[in-house]
Amino acid sequence: MSDTGGGHRASAEAIKAAFMEEFGDDYQVFVTDLWSDHTPWPFNQLPKSYNFLVKHGSLWRMTYYGTAPRVIHQSNFAATSTFIAREVAKGLMKYQPDIIISVHPLMQHVPLRILRAKGLLEKIVFTTVVTDLSTCHPTWFHKLVTRCYCPTAEVAKRAMKAGLKQSQIKVYGLPVRPSFVKPVRPKIELRRELGMDQSLPAVLLMGGGEGMGPIEATARALGDALYDENLGEPIGQVLIICGRNKKLACKLLSIDWKIPVQVKGFISKMEECMGACDCIITKAGPGTIAEAMIRGLPIILNGYIAGQVTFLFVFHRFFVIFSEWGL
Repeated sequence: MSDTGGGHRASAEAIKAAFMEEFGDDYQVFVTDLWSDHTPWPFNQLPKSYNFLVKHGSLWRMTYYGTAPRVIHQSNFAATSTFIAREVAKGLMKYQPDIIISVHPLMQHVPLRILRAKGLLEKIVFTTVVTDLSTCHPTWFHKLVTRCYCPTAEVAKRAMKAGLKQSQIKVYGLPVRPSFVKPVRPKIELRRELGMDQSLPAVLLMGGGEGMGPIEATARALGDALYDENLGEPIGQVLIICGRNKKLACKLLSIDWKIPVQVKGFISKMEECMGACDCIITKAGPGTIAEAMIRGLPIILNGYIAGQVTFLFVFHRFFVIFSEWGL
């Protein structure tokens, strides 16, 4: 995986947790950020570069769509491999893997090139788990993978179009943490632990692992909408997850809110936050969407990253937000 946003790590951790639950100690599962941990500078700066690009939409779109043609990204990977192949090979081989699972679009080409050069393609199973729901970058697909697990039939069609065989493609849905398919504790108990009001309706507001999107603007709008001027009291509350965005968290904590607002940083037990709330407002992250749908949590999307989500696919599966809240 790579920490370009929180979703790829969440998917990797979900797969690791599922292995542990299904097989116990029969497998050792390691999660590694291939680019940060096993490539030299400047390639190990990929997560920082991603965070910069997605904050500057035009640069992100240029990068995303400019690298989509096969001739472009394959030549880029071939050139990149010249500089990083030795370090990546050393990083991969230190684990002595029986199976390599990629949950990132930039994790196929260089590792597979290394396995082919070392004559290991027949010995090490290499699988890709695609974590985009519909539209996705062509770098997700490589003809040499053992399996390509697709979350939807739409992604499977794209894999076929990219040249993968039907025998390589399996449609299995998105990987989600096992905790999301287990019974959740009572809402009142979860709210008490999170420091929330136990009776007011609650909105969960978040922007992925990096705390991206219009979180502050949305929070301020909710602060106004969920305060009844006539009654002079709040009619709702907000739980805000800022992820790794410490600057955002500090700013939100400094605001004098008229309604109950809880501000949290990076959260590992997202199922408890969802269980404590009545709806979620978030950017269009596939993992968050899937987890919220499992929990039956009504969803409003307030942002997206170009190229990664098809809204027509998403919206017809969503619940309608509570109209009585006036949102």
